[in-house]
Amino acid sequence: MTLFHAPILKRLRLVNPIIPVCILSLTVIGGIFIYSACSIREDPELQLLYMRHLEIGLGGLLLSFALALVNYRKIIRWSWAVYLVCLGLLILVPIIGETRMGGQRWLFGIQPSEVSKLGIILMLAWLFGRRGADRGAKAFFQGAALVAVPAALILNQPDLGTTLVLVPTFFAMLLAANIAPKLVWSFLLIGILLAGSLLGTIYVAEKGNYTPEKKEQILKATGLRPHQVRRLQVFLFPDKDLHGGGYNRRQSEIAVGSGGRWGKGYLKGEQYMLGYLPPSVSSNDFIFSVLAEEAGFAGSVTVLTLFLGLLWASLRVACKCQDDMGRLFGVGLATLVFCHAFINIAMTIGMMPITGLPLPFISYGRTFMVTLLLAFGLLQSVSIYGREPDTRF
Repeated sequence: MTLFHAPILKRLRLVNPIIPVCILSLTVIGGIFIYSACSIREDPELQLLYMRHLEIGLGGLLLSFALALVNYRKIIRWSWAVYLVCLGLLILVPIIGETRMGGQRWLFGIQPSEVSKLGIILMLAWLFGRRGADRGAKAFFQGAALVAVPAALILNQPDLGTTLVLVPTFFAMLLAANIAPKLVWSFLLIGILLAGSLLGTIYVAEKGNYTPEKKEQILKATGLRPHQVRRLQVFLFPDKDLHGGGYNRRQSEIAVGSGGRWGKGYLKGEQYMLGYLPPSVSSNDFIFSVLAEEAGFAGSVTVLTLFLGLLWASLRVACKCQDDMGRLFGVGLATLVFCHAFINIAMTIGMMPITGLPLPFISYGRTFMVTLLLAFGLLQSVSIYGREPDTRF
């Protein structure tokens, strides 16, 4: 028995200890403030969301340690199968998927769009990191096609937030793999210009002296759906539609700003307690608003520090890896988590449009939580097996 466990213990000693500490801390913080956010809800099942969050988090963390013992190279080499399964699930969503909160995103109780994030990162890590991989324009367009197909299916649900985080993740992996640098920077510049033009068009339509018909024509030219246009309008003009599309944003800003240095105290947040911040969003997309109001600046900085520790440890594992597949997987995962955290926190304080992206390990969301824990289990596998060259296996 001792001989059987010895190799396992030897491998587990090679995991990065900062990653599970940060994940466990963020998960517990999430459970604490989900309990706070749901404490005023009448449905007993909704009041127990914090228990589900903690159960999924702790169970998933144990599963991630088990996955860490599997050589990540074997899994990445089967990434095409994972990618095809994710693609198949995304195709089924508009056919037999379940509609909730205005979007048809659920299938068999899960959100395929969340699982697809991991599938896409795995596929790109294999494509760009395998031996003899092309580093020119061909690889760039192959990768773009692999991202564009699931992104289009996700955008059709509609889920603009998930589509947006795939873009920086893709470009970060391109830069890390040194794929056609001139082409990558050219597309980045074009993307920035297009984004600026899109916001400029909406701004001109609002501020210009146009007839309603002309204004509608200008907004249709953006190619965005009406609800997406409204979110950008609220972002550019915070006082527009304060009782409609801009309501959650304004209440979130009040909650964050009123927290002060140390917060109002646990279970004493007035914005959600009095119902100004809707219960339907306070436990997921706007959980940071609840945390900032009750724990203040000190609590917010604590959470940001944990995220920075998680990102630093992830990139450190990637840098120590001896092969490109492991390095690229680490870069892709770190970028995905950074984008989620940055966009979610920025939207709660009015610095980004409302997109509906969860805050990693803190917002309530089963599919996203499990997907992230599996992804970090693979990253720990990179920490264990990536220290040796690929030829040893």
